[in-house]
Order: sequence, then C-alpha cells, then structure tokens
Amino acid sequence: MIIQTPAHIYLQSQRKAIINEGFRSYSTFDETKVIGNLIAFHEVELDAGQSIDIKTDVLTEIILVPVVGGVELISAGTDPIFLSVGETFRFFEFPESDFKIANPYPTETISYLQIHIRPDLTEDATNNLFDELPVNRFSLEDINALIPAFTNLSRSVSAVIGQYNGREEGIYVLNNPQNTVFAYIINGAFEVQNRLLEKGDALSLWELEEVDFEALSDGAVVLLMEIGG
Repeated sequence: MIIQTPAHIYLQSQRKAIINEGFRSYSTFDETKVIGNLIAFHEVELDAGQSIDIKTDVLTEIILVPVVGGVELISAGTDPIFLSVGETFRFFEFPESDFKIANPYPTETISYLQIHIRPDLTEDATNNLFDELPVNRFSLEDINALIPAFTNLSRSVSAVIGQYNGREEGIYVLNNPQNTVFAYIINGAFEVQNRLLEKGDALSLWELEEVDFEALSDGAVVLLMEIGG
C-alpha cells in the first residue's frame, strides 16, 4: 500500500504572473504564503537588453539561480556581477538598496529563479558572512545525481539540483525530518513522492525523512530545497 505524505502542489498554470514589456515574472508563491524561512519563489524571463529593479519591503536574503543564459546583478558604485547557468549567488536586499538585474545579451531572452528567504541576523549566522563566498558553482554534467546548489547564510535553507534521464530514480534524505522539502521542476517531468510534476510545477512535503523521485523524460532537471524555520 502506498502511503501518501502530507503535501501541497503548486501548478505552473496557477502561478501569479506579472507581464510587462521586456519581462515576465511567475510567482509560485509570495510573501502571503510562506514555507518556513522560504518567503517567495519566482521564475523570471528577461528579454534582450532589458533590466528590472529588485525591491523588497523588508530586509530579505535573495538567491539567484540562472536557468537560461546569464544575468548581471548591478548596484551603483560597484562592478556588475555576472552569473551563468551552473552558478548561484546569495545577497541581502534592504528596502533602500538599488539592485537591479540585467540581461547582457543583444538578442537572447534569459530566465532565472529569484528565491527570497527570511534572513537570520543572529551573531552565529552573520559570522558565516565572512567565512563563505556568496557564489556557488555546480555542474549538471554528472547525470542522474543530486548536486549541492546553494545554502543560505544561516544554513536554514539548503538546495540540491540534478539532471536525470528518463526512468532514472533518486532519493533525497533530509538532514532534519522536522524540515519541509520544496521541489521545483526546472525542466522535463518527474514523479515526486508519487505525484506527477511537469516543468514549472512545484511541491512542498513535510512529515517525512526522505523524498523519492523518478524522472519521466530525458534531460529532466529538479531543484530540491530543504527548509527549516
């Protein structure tokens, strides 16, 4: 008998969309429906030569994950930071900050994930700011395996990513069974904990020690986040 664990599915077709000339933002959820310390999850498409400001009402830790092409993170008085697929970048956004994201390509549209996390500003967490680089690099050339993608400053949120061939299976074992897992399908289709998910779909799971999944198409890419708080 298959035992279904508690879960919530976020369908791609039900994402909140903001569509303007030059960019499109799709929110799986935002600050009105948080998952522990994960407070918003957006996928953004930015047309060639376009840029968009990043604005938050409160201090927020942001993770950028390029999906197609590369992005430039720009702030006045500093050199632009270029990120490409296979890199993630962590930074803090204050309400008064002037960060913007730009598409540096003359003809190509880019897409990226913009993940918002509630920051932990305790002394132990802020000490990590000086011990760890904000950039993490990974490669999806190691097929059919989960690879560390990023960890936030306080280590309350961590993520792994993997590219799988069709019918390949995997297991993610939680570091803490009290945490929640958030799965997002970047490409292709997966069955995650006996639930069908396609590109742009997401799933949150709790009250479990491990997550089973199976790729249903070649080149399928999944992001798994373990969330405390």
